Amino acid sequence: MGGELADRRPPPELRARVLAAARAARPPCDAEIEGLLAPYVAQVAAFDRLLGGLAGPLWLRPVGPHASVRALVTHLRANDTMVAAATGAGDRIVRRGRPDESTVDVRRRWRSQADELVRTVAAAEPPALDRPAPLAGRAPAWRPLREALTQRVFETWIHADDVRTLLALPPEPPPPRQLRRIADFALRLLPAAMDAAGRGRPHQVLRLTLTGPGGGERLVALSAATPTTGSTVVAEVTVAAELFCRLVAGRVGTLPAGVSVGGDPRAAADFLGVAATMGCD
Repeated sequence: MGGELADRRPPPELRARVLAAARAARPPCDAEIEGLLAPYVAQVAAFDRLLGGLAGPLWLRPVGPHASVRALVTHLRANDTMVAAATGAGDRIVRRGRPDESTVDVRRRWRSQADELVRTVAAAEPPALDRPAPLAGRAPAWRPLREALTQRVFETWIHADDVRTLLALPPEPPPPRQLRRIADFALRLLPAAMDAAGRGRPHQVLRLTLTGPGGGERLVALSAATPTTGSTVVAEVTVAAELFCRLVAGRVGTLPAGVSVGGDPRAAADFLGVAATMGCD
């Protein structure tokens, strides 16, 4: 089965179909909306192809931090539902499935909701991206819809890779631009997360160097009360952009191989430790 699934690569015309779907409700789709929706539709399509190749018993196998693939898909749909409800897409979908519904129905409900979310956002005016929407995670948080959509891309990718791991398939990272967007999304949340965890460091800044595709250098405040300008850089962390995103998702340890730390080791440990708690599971 692993060999069959490994050959199911997205066809070259996928991007054209993705953009056509995003424009279907209201052509032409705004450029920023299109730029947010295209990665989400691509990740949804990739995950759906993986699910379509699963034999029945595999749906009951543990995957990632979840008890089964079925539970993972149900969890993903529940997190998608919060954003769908905030956009109005939730008014046109059935929110709850039956406890005894088939795996086909579990997959279909998740996919139908994702498609409805895309149609609704594609039909919206650009100011809709500034409206608050809920983020999935351990602590309730509301951010602009553009950030909630980035989180949906992030979580869908991570869960697709969870299934790839189950099937002994290689991981498939998003394109560099999307890795950069995911990293920036996480870093905007991190100062407040440091404070909430009791590990905030006022007036201290960390220099984060992300290497490889999606990389770049950022200054990250270690407390929400700290400006990045005029504050003291106390530590440096160098890590591949993809590995950092997996760290934020909780899929690697707080100091995985390939991370280089300089300066104050305690500040770096606080930064990495809090980052590793920010996933959606």
